[in-house]
Amino acid sequence: MASRNDSCADRPIDSCTRRSGTFFARFGRQRMLSQRIVLHVLLASRGDDTALDVAKQSVAMFANAHDDLVDGNEQLPGAFSEALRQLYFGTRRADEHVRRFITHTSKMLARLESDSTATDEQVDALVRQATPLLELLQQITLAYQNEMRGIESEALKRQVSIAEQLGSISMQANIVALNARIAAARAGSYGREFAVITTVLADIIKEMDQLMFRVIGTRGTADASLGRSAMAYGRRASVGSARR
Repeated sequence: MASRNDSCADRPIDSCTRRSGTFFARFGRQRMLSQRIVLHVLLASRGDDTALDVAKQSVAMFANAHDDLVDGNEQLPGAFSEALRQLYFGTRRADEHVRRFITHTSKMLARLESDSTATDEQVDALVRQATPLLELLQQITLAYQNEMRGIESEALKRQVSIAEQLGSISMQANIVALNARIAAARAGSYGREFAVITTVLADIIKEMDQLMFRVIGTRGTADASLGRSAMAYGRRASVGSARR
């Protein structure tokens, strides 16, 4: 099981956003599948062979997705926080309830597939699980949503802090470069080699600015605008210092 350290807190903001989208797409499908399973089991119990096949496929998809959401895979970290682990394995026992639904449904489908008839009581018991299960899946979705929001906020603060540090370094480097150019110009022909060094320093500053944009990791958002404003302010300050 993945830990919170494997969450998107250490990743770019757009990576966090993609991961959130993957989470909520999975949960939306889980809620849909839970109701689809109940409907097609009900139809299969009345002799609809097509419904039986659909129900089997839906249960398999539902079970696999639940494993991924709890245990994680290459794209998802699983129950990555203590709050989520408590929801799944603590007093709420969400994992137990979901797996019980999967087991109950699988057994009923096996009976129907072997030409045995499911009793009305068995079908009714499954139908009665539909609404509580849907409510439970919604609670799990909200829990993940709250955890992801906290992590995205943490990641954003961290990346903005790094961008601010890079902006400060860029500002200081600009001041040094401008002062060096002034000194090189005053030195005349003796300052040509020194001027080459300042050109290299200017190239390094440009690379730092590009790195800062990558660290922010957002496209056209207000947070990226904040980073650009900080960098622009640093450049204006460096020019003013050089002139003084």
